[in-house]
Amino acid sequence: MDRGRAAVYAAAGIILGVTLLSGPAIGLVDLTTPRYDMSGLGEGSAAVDEVELPSSVALDRGYQSQSYYLTVPDARVRFAAVEGKPTVAYGVDIPALGYSRSTTHFLRDGTDGWTSLSLRQDTLADDAVDAERYDGQLSLVLRDSDGRTVVANRTVSVEVTG
Repeated sequence: MDRGRAAVYAAAGIILGVTLLSGPAIGLVDLTTPRYDMSGLGEGSAAVDEVELPSSVALDRGYQSQSYYLTVPDARVRFAAVEGKPTVAYGVDIPALGYSRSTTHFLRDGTDGWTSLSLRQDTLADDAVDAERYDGQLSLVLRDSDGRTVVANRTVSVEVTG
């Protein structure tokens, strides 16, 4: 038997073996274990000392593009103490555009000091933007064992350029 054929048979045998060992019939190996333990999310506590929210948001026209790019600067939060797995959501709302977006950040036991929270850049269609500026709202919402707490809210100017 040549090496090429032996390699094909060996690969097929490994695939078949892993499939059988991890499948429902035998189940000796669990290949679906999550990388992050999701149990207890939003539980625990977090003490917030200080919050810095940006004062403006940019809506820039793409270079030779039929779209605008929404850029929201990072928020910064100083935590005094974090216990458990509370979460904090950083969001932006632009009511005149019917736009709302937020990102949840997962905190870990023992986190303290300054933490930056970010929102990814997003794209809006050219025909959706028809003014030079909009009013927007930035918010930080903490979820812990006590429930949902609005940590900070700020009205911001959304400046359209290009």
